[in-house]
Amino acid sequence: MNGSDLLKALEKDFPRTLAYEWDNVGVMIGTMNKQVTTVLLTLDVTKETVKKAKEIGAELIIAHHPLIFGSLTQIHYDTYKGQIIRDSIKEDITVYAMHTNYDLAEGGMNDMLAARLGLTNVAPLEMVDDQHGIGRIGTLTRPMSLDNTITHIKKTLKIDHARYIGKPGEKQIETVALSGGSGADHAPAAKRKGADLYITGDVSYHKAHDMLQMGLRTLDVGHSAEKHFKSAMSLWLETHFETLRVTVFEDSQDPFTQV
Repeated sequence: MNGSDLLKALEKDFPRTLAYEWDNVGVMIGTMNKQVTTVLLTLDVTKETVKKAKEIGAELIIAHHPLIFGSLTQIHYDTYKGQIIRDSIKEDITVYAMHTNYDLAEGGMNDMLAARLGLTNVAPLEMVDDQHGIGRIGTLTRPMSLDNTITHIKKTLKIDHARYIGKPGEKQIETVALSGGSGADHAPAAKRKGADLYITGDVSYHKAHDMLQMGLRTLDVGHSAEKHFKSAMSLWLETHFETLRVTVFEDSQDPFTQV
């Protein structure tokens, strides 16, 4: 198939126009105007990702996190990013990123996470325009204790370690808000909408204090939850393009090790 057909389908369901102004989404390297038979899905584009793409003959890498942020002033082969760009061009591997546009889109990151957690009555957490909102808020199928809720989240989303912000309490958890990635800025919306627990990642020390002071129980799962982008996009691609070979890059890309 021609990559331009894939591009049209991707940007119909996950429009680039949804991305935040600071974000960089779409084609990072190469072109979509070529034949594509094999796609490699990854969370981050690393040297190992490109190596894997070469091994399986993938013409296209689709990543959640953009390889390039901001203005690119140099491509230096002594840097890891320069090597990634060099090797991708050398092997004619196109690199495509779908980040905050995937987070905001209907059926994207936050809808997928809400569905996997079994939330019902799901709605956007905070609107960014008349039609689209970041994050989601919904209810568990049954109220659970805080400990059982955290266990459910970690097991369902396959999260090895998380940080809890808040005081222990006996209140049952029923309303859950979430924002995949770094969603600390949406904590006030979660509190305002009555979330018993807020799930997000990369919460800073000072943001954690804000959450504690506002009485918002929060589970910081880092960027672990976003790894589900790969399996979700694999299903999307296989549903829309039956002849496309899709491989998920399985190597752990979490830079942190629990000690």
